[in-house]
Amino acid sequence: MTMRIERILIHCPLHEGGIAEHAHYQANALARAGVDAVLLAAPGFLPDHARKLYRIRRALLPVYATRGPRPVRMAWFGLASLANELILAFFIVLGGHRRVLLAATSETLALLWAWPHVLLRLAGVRYAANVHDPQRKRLRGSALLHRWSIRAGFLPISIGLIHEDFDSHQPDIPGHVRCMRVPYGCYEAEIAPGDGDTIRAELAPKGSGRRIFLAFGYIADRKNIDLCIRAIAGVPDAVLLVAGRVASSHDKPADWYRALAEELGCAARVQVDDGFIPEERVRHYFGAADFVLLSYKAEFVSQSGVLLLASNWAKPLLASSGPGPLTATVAQFDLGLTVPPDDAVALRGAMERLIGQGHSPGGWPAFRAHASWDRNVAVLRDAFARGAKARGAGEGDRA
Repeated sequence: MTMRIERILIHCPLHEGGIAEHAHYQANALARAGVDAVLLAAPGFLPDHARKLYRIRRALLPVYATRGPRPVRMAWFGLASLANELILAFFIVLGGHRRVLLAATSETLALLWAWPHVLLRLAGVRYAANVHDPQRKRLRGSALLHRWSIRAGFLPISIGLIHEDFDSHQPDIPGHVRCMRVPYGCYEAEIAPGDGDTIRAELAPKGSGRRIFLAFGYIADRKNIDLCIRAIAGVPDAVLLVAGRVASSHDKPADWYRALAEELGCAARVQVDDGFIPEERVRHYFGAADFVLLSYKAEFVSQSGVLLLASNWAKPLLASSGPGPLTATVAQFDLGLTVPPDDAVALRGAMERLIGQGHSPGGWPAFRAHASWDRNVAVLRDAFARGAKARGAGEGDRA
């Protein structure tokens, strides 16, 4: 008798960033568990990540155009997003897949693309999705159309994986979606002695008393980097190191932050390294840092991939966000300080406290043990196997 191999098709249209990283680690964990994990991605998917245990099919279109006027780029985003959903449906049918995992939920043009997937669901295909942002923010257009689009995007989905710290009863998640609470695991990194020494020698040489606050990852308005600069201006011993690529054309460019630091008289203590950070350089930024900034706006209610990456260095965090898993995790595991979002005065006070009193984030070992990708995919596989039927209260079930 031939054993049937468990197969899961993973759909990830983003080729870099936190969602792509999440999909990579989730797919690796599935492969370690013996699942035939196939990741459907766009060309250039995480080129620095050599350890891919899963199969990858680079058949999707890149959703972000890097050139051309803004209307053309917006039109491309919509058309590519629509095409990628149809490509997913094609792969499901062509490959005979019965279990599909979406790297993230999407409402972009969902009123158009959802219907082939609704038919596939009726034909027995099971869809699960990582619900990174249960509270979907309307960026533009009609509120009613936005609500319909969210509902349409959820129509094929029967299993939603949410952060353990989220309230599973979110107004944007329809009742037919069974939400499973899962831990989102830590990211891997290589660490070597002397990492960051060159950066430290330049920004915080011995005897200067300076301490480095690192804002890593996408340079985006949602991260309140401008407020960090205003806070740094009032803390003479603080240095701000910003490293990453500008998230989109909608976000302030790197030169805007440099000009703000110049205006506030702290340009010598603010360094903005704008551009893609290769994997071999990441460890130097975290190695140089004394503290890691996760200073999100109140509208941010998700988890931060930078936190999952920072777990490798166990540096104290300074975090802010709306109600959600980021600040809840920092507080629960004592990983640093949290402050109210969008408050430069609170940021400055926390920086002064960290520099003056320090903070011993002793909870990192407990957090790393808790944040397990293996536990994450075990809940997913169990939900697929059980058909998301109601269970007794326990890990993973919707409360």
